[in-house]
Amino acid sequence: MSTLQRPSNPADDFSIEHYREILRAIKKSHKTLSFKDAHELGQDILTIERFVLMRHDVEFSVSAALRLAEADHAENIKSTFFLLYTSDYNPFEEEEAIKIQAILNMGHDIGLHYDAGLFEKLGVDPAEVAKRQIALFESFFKTKIYAMSSHMPMRSGKTFSVGDIIDTYEPLYLKDIKYLSDSTQAWREGVVTENLDKYAQIHLLTHEYIWHPDNLDWDTLLLMDVQEKFQRMWDRALKNISTYREGLRLRKKKDLEFEKRFFNP
Repeated sequence: MSTLQRPSNPADDFSIEHYREILRAIKKSHKTLSFKDAHELGQDILTIERFVLMRHDVEFSVSAALRLAEADHAENIKSTFFLLYTSDYNPFEEEEAIKIQAILNMGHDIGLHYDAGLFEKLGVDPAEVAKRQIALFESFFKTKIYAMSSHMPMRSGKTFSVGDIIDTYEPLYLKDIKYLSDSTQAWREGVVTENLDKYAQIHLLTHEYIWHPDNLDWDTLLLMDVQEKFQRMWDRALKNISTYREGLRLRKKKDLEFEKRFFNP
């Protein structure tokens, strides 16, 4: 059992244990849905009396996203994790891709988290780029994308969708359904559990990096994320050095094998 000193105000508690408590509270009063479910339901989602639509925007850490995915899975909840191409994590790097696949294997689905402000700076066609990003996610992870969410929509002021992909900021999910977010560890209307009696239909956005076993503050978490990424890069560099040294030691043998395979089949 954790010895962590929990804040007296639940709105200030961003520990993983509190996140699990939130999930259990949601399950007692509401049905949970992913955006895959929402895509299948369309407007009929409003016929469900009480539900929470589970959305995670993955902005900095796939490892932290996996931690939330495991918590959701333990409560038999399926959620949608929106992945950002232009963050400082690489969804297609081996370690990250394995974690994303693990999230999918739990029954969750992934969506596209896109940066409309960056698209505008680069002068690219946002719809065309988004379509290509979606296609790559779908082919690489052998999955289907059902929804897309804008990164920092208050900065760009723009959201959009392509084809039949859901825009998480369209009126159905932003006005008809109550939208609640934990952005930068600041619940705008109080922690979600304080709103379960007030709202029957909720679109809940959580961000992976702000929920931590030790309930750390937002600034500390971002700096820790930088340290963790540096350590991973350092470890990868050491591994590469070892691999290349071994390659040099075996160069003559490997060169002969290469020549035999490609030049003298």
